[in-house]
Amino acid sequence: MTNLQRLREFLQINDYTGVILGRQDNYLWLTEGDRNEILTATEMGVAYLVVTADELLLVADVSDARRMNEEQNRLGAKMVEVPWEVGVVPFLTEYCEGRRMMSDCGVLDTPSIEAQLVELRLDLREEDIEHYREIGKQMAEIVEEVIVNSRPGETEKSVATRLEKMCLSAGVAPDCVLVGSDERINKFRHPAPTDKAIEKTLMIVLGGEKYGLYISLTRMVCFGEVPAELAEKMKGVQYIFAGMQGLLEAGKKYQDYFSEVIHLYEEAGYAGEWRLHHQGGPTGYACREIVVSETTPGAMQTGYVFAWNPTITGTKCEDTTYLNENGVENFTDSGKWPRTTVKTPYGTFGAADIKVIN
Repeated sequence: MTNLQRLREFLQINDYTGVILGRQDNYLWLTEGDRNEILTATEMGVAYLVVTADELLLVADVSDARRMNEEQNRLGAKMVEVPWEVGVVPFLTEYCEGRRMMSDCGVLDTPSIEAQLVELRLDLREEDIEHYREIGKQMAEIVEEVIVNSRPGETEKSVATRLEKMCLSAGVAPDCVLVGSDERINKFRHPAPTDKAIEKTLMIVLGGEKYGLYISLTRMVCFGEVPAELAEKMKGVQYIFAGMQGLLEAGKKYQDYFSEVIHLYEEAGYAGEWRLHHQGGPTGYACREIVVSETTPGAMQTGYVFAWNPTITGTKCEDTTYLNENGVENFTDSGKWPRTTVKTPYGTFGAADIKVIN
């Protein structure tokens, strides 16, 4: 079943006449590969898809209509071109009159069903999973190559630039690039790169997108022996990460899962550290489709992809994993990075180590 067929089935079940999609992630998901973006630093695109049971429209102003129709319309939607000085609102207003129309963005004060669309997006196709296997390894290799070739004296910004260049050359959009070193890793959970020169320790975080799908991972290196305190914290965060993988279970409520995560921090000897940064959640057509907390409704399912990122001050353990019928698969295990096989009461899983560079 195509994503368009799934969406139309959803509309029928919920007795909606149709839906207006303007967000970049939903456009890419529905079309299975097309993009309506011009600006990347915004959720909204420059064209809308209007979907009903028997109609599919592509609405854009004259600035983008021809390009969208010729290059980003694999579904064969009927093109509706409007004047740039008027915009899409008058057409959509007239079209929606007398119809029970929803949207993903609240345009024209239509009810937003974005939360329900997220549930649809989380149910990934087999083609998506194959893409995930490809890009998970690819992005892991990029991050690992950049970090092992970094050296003391180089600035964080220089490392970030090399990472971004390698990503772009591989067709990866580096949406989130964090590079922190030494005391900045201890002070900040999100160390945006600066002109600071690297001394002893280095952390790289990548949130990258390719094929519309997001990969998240973190790697750390230490130039020389890992300090005892840092090694102990890393051991703790690896235990939490491995436990989080072992606790993944189809049908488990997110609220119950998060309670178990809090307990993992307690077991590791770092109670309360979970309050200093979110712990991640299911991923897919967004870096995090849901950021899971104590109050998150819903439940995880087989076939979901997750990006969990437990942290203890100065450390972080993050990979992108897949809950399938046989267990948990790590998409970002390149096979080249040192890992510790961590045994927990909830299962055994390999967690990325701090790599020592002498």
